[in-house]
Amino acid sequence: MKKLKNFKQTGNQYKLTSSNSFNAILCSCFLMLSVFGFIKIPDSSFKWWMLGITILLILSALVSYCIIDMDKKEIRIRMGLIKGPKIIPIANLEGFIIYKIKQLGIITINVSLIANYTINGKKHEAGIAQRLFTRPIQSILNDIEEILGDEYKR
Repeated sequence: MKKLKNFKQTGNQYKLTSSNSFNAILCSCFLMLSVFGFIKIPDSSFKWWMLGITILLILSALVSYCIIDMDKKEIRIRMGLIKGPKIIPIANLEGFIIYKIKQLGIITINVSLIANYTINGKKHEAGIAQRLFTRPIQSILNDIEEILGDEYKR
């Protein structure tokens, strides 16, 4: 197995390394808006809303994870604060989809990697990763397929 670019291996567990650059940019923008509110308009509630959003963004980035456990033959995923963790048995995995959202048909504003799986005959989807560009998502997908190897048959 080649060296994985997006996953950190611990025994037979592989954890997706997070992309902190976008999170840092987004959180710093909201923090600057909050500081601007404290300095320029101290009597407004704007500053508290921006500070609250900043804290929620930081917490959301901290609790998100994707772990592929080859001992238990499962993928554990959590994206954000609201949705709870999901456990996907590798035997139930059907495939992956890359969703790309474009603005005005030109500018890509979001790319998501989604896992499709079935449990008790019902089809489900779970988000694995989000980035701004397609290349990092494709790299994550290539690493996942490298990790799963013969366990995952499309």
